[in-house]
Amino acid sequence: MNKGMDIPDGWWAIAESSEVGTKPLGIERFGIDLVLWRKGKELVVMSDTCPHRSAKLSLGEIKGDKIACPFHGFEFDSCGSCTFVPETKQSAVNLKAPTFVAIERGGMIFVRLGEAAEPAPPWFEELEGNYSYRTMTDVWDTHVTRSVENQLDYAHLPFVHRNTIGGGTDPSRPVTFELTDQGIKMFTDAHKDTKTFFHLKFNNIWMLSILPGRLCQFLAFVPVNDKQTKLYLRAYQTFCTIPLLSDLVNLIMMQQNRYILNQDKHVVLSQKPLCVLDADDEKLYPSDKGIAHFREYWRTSLEAKAKSQQTATSNC
Repeated sequence: MNKGMDIPDGWWAIAESSEVGTKPLGIERFGIDLVLWRKGKELVVMSDTCPHRSAKLSLGEIKGDKIACPFHGFEFDSCGSCTFVPETKQSAVNLKAPTFVAIERGGMIFVRLGEAAEPAPPWFEELEGNYSYRTMTDVWDTHVTRSVENQLDYAHLPFVHRNTIGGGTDPSRPVTFELTDQGIKMFTDAHKDTKTFFHLKFNNIWMLSILPGRLCQFLAFVPVNDKQTKLYLRAYQTFCTIPLLSDLVNLIMMQQNRYILNQDKHVVLSQKPLCVLDADDEKLYPSDKGIAHFREYWRTSLEAKAKSQQTATSNC
C-alpha cells in the first residue's frame, strides 16, 4: 500500500456517513486509495487495492458481509482477510487488504492513523441538539495545513471579507487564545466573556460558535493528498427546523457560505509553498498566535511519529 502523506497520527475526519450506502465508495485520503463499505450497520474502511493484482475493490460489489474484487472475484471480509478465491474454492490466508479503525460521530466518518491518545474521535458538544443543517463540499488545490490556518486567522476578515462577514472588523481588537495539546480556541474578546469563538480540535475539525444554541458553523479539513484538501462545511441552525421549510433556509445559508468560502479560496490558493512546514520565510505576528501553535503541534507530532517508527524498525 502507498505510504501516503506525512501527517500526525490520531483521529481524522475523512467523509460523511451519508456518502456510504449499499455500494462500495472509493475515495483518496492521505494520498492513499481507500474503499468504504458497510457490513450491515458496521462501517468498513480498507485499502482500495486488491492484494492479488492491484485492481480497485471499490469497482466490485458487496456480497453478503464480504466485498468482492471485480477482477477475479476474490472476496474479503471486514478485517481485510481473503475468505474465498473462486479459482481454488478456498480462502487465501496470505492475502490481506489493510484496514483502518473507523468510528462515526456527528454524521462524520473518522479513521485512526497510528495510535491515538483518545479512544474515540473528537466532537463538539455545542452541536448536540435540535439543529438543522445542510452540507456543502469543495476541493481546494492546496495542502491541508493551509486550509486549516485560514480558519485560525481572524486578522484577514476586514480585507478578504470586507463586503461580507468582515466589514468594520478591527484586526487590532483584543482576543483570547486557549492553546492545548488537543486544539486551539479563540474568543473574540480579551476576557472570554463573549459566546462567540472558534475552536479547532486536532486533527481536522473546526467550529465557529456565532449564536450558542442557535447558529454554529462546522468545517472538516480532509486531506486528499499533498496537493488537495476536501472541505466539508455545515451551517447548524435552530431558527427553522420545520421539514421542507428548513431545507430552503439551509440552502440559502449554504449559498451564502459558498460565496464567503470562495473569497478565502481565492487567496489561500495563492499561498506557496503548499505545506506550512516548508514556509520558513514567513514572519508571524501576534494575531498568528493560533497559527504558531498549530505549526508547533504538527512539527512535534511528526517528530514523535518519526522517532516511534525508527524505534520500531530498530527493534525488528
